Amino acid sequence: MADELDSTGGFFIMYGESIKTLQDELVSVLGIALARSFLFRFGFKCGHVTAREMGLKAQGSQAIEHLGEIWMEMGLARPIKIKKKKAGLYLELKETLETSYKGDKGCDFTRGFLAGLMSAIANVPHHCVEEECASKGADKCVFVIAEEKR
Repeated sequence: MADELDSTGGFFIMYGESIKTLQDELVSVLGIALARSFLFRFGFKCGHVTAREMGLKAQGSQAIEHLGEIWMEMGLARPIKIKKKKAGLYLELKETLETSYKGDKGCDFTRGFLAGLMSAIANVPHHCVEEECASKGADKCVFVIAEEKR
């Protein structure tokens, strides 16, 4: 997968509403399960390319320590809390791109973006789990990002 990602070039700015529109269209054509999977994969690739284009890949642990500022600068969500825990990085975010979605959808693009971003920065595959979601009634979205166990 890394070779595929390294062959892409550049990035563009996309309004958050575009992600919601994409999700709505994917759900109507593919159904919720495939739409969620697609958005995660799309987010992963976007996060991976963003890390490379911003030069974060070369910064490694220094970039990880400044993930809150990096995340805020990208405007994808408002970080509330970022801390290292034994299980990985623990992030509490408000106002993610997908926060306005209601129902079973979750923040799949954001979850993928975080996994892709961290995989590129650390140069080790990462996964991301969303433990709480504002679109499902929580007051914030909570993500845990950790290295994939092999």
